[in-house]
Amino acid sequence: DSEGKNVFEGGFLGLDNIGLFNRSEPLPTGGSLEQADSTGWMAFYCLSMLNIALELAKHRRTYEDIAS
Repeated sequence: DSEGKNVFEGGFLGLDNIGLFNRSEPLPTGGSLEQADSTGWMAFYCLSMLNIALELAKHRRTYEDIAS
């Protein structure tokens, strides 16, 4: 990360080799780049699964344990 704390840094789901800028070099206009990595994608996945479970639980009580 830009602050050097390495919080949620890296991940196995990122496409780190694709981009408009060479991340090994400073940006031409200064500043820093931020990226969403696997942590963000896994959070999105979990929320999506929870939404599906909640919708299923509306129609079938069997899914209530999964949705809680």
